[in-house]
Amino acid sequence: MNENIKTFSLAVITVCVFIITVIQILNMMAEQKERAASHALLHAQQDNGIGAMPQLSLPAAHDSTLNMPLTSIQFEEMKYDFGDMKKGDVVSHSFKFKNTGKNPLLITNAHGTCGCTIPSYPKEPIAPGKEAILEVQFNSTGKEGLQNKSISVTANTDPQYTVLSIVANVKPVE
Repeated sequence: MNENIKTFSLAVITVCVFIITVIQILNMMAEQKERAASHALLHAQQDNGIGAMPQLSLPAAHDSTLNMPLTSIQFEEMKYDFGDMKKGDVVSHSFKFKNTGKNPLLITNAHGTCGCTIPSYPKEPIAPGKEAILEVQFNSTGKEGLQNKSISVTANTDPQYTVLSIVANVKPVE
């Protein structure tokens, strides 16, 4: 009987240690993701000169950029203000950028904070020194008041994420 209790206790302790280890690994992964998001938002705040950014969920890192040589990207503007617009209007803006590094630039993803903000970007590599356009479309259907939206651009740059923003003041249709 005493031997059964020892065996059972050892099994319970082993399972507990395993569960604690899994929890610690998950916490470390969450912290790493949080640090990456904080770094990207801090970078965007410094570039935009603003204190508060809308919430932004960053995409998972794309393996295709991890093995590529790093380069750098420079946007002509990091923020665009559409000004006043009517509810239901669909507008777009072209963010012009340049590969300022020495290696080809590959954008692997760009996404907005919600489905109302749709970016489209070049899928082919941009040669060093060349310019290109990232087009952002904003649909104000179902929106009212001041709208702050962010676009996270993933590329073979350091940092991996660049955050652009758009602003619009959506007025109700009279």
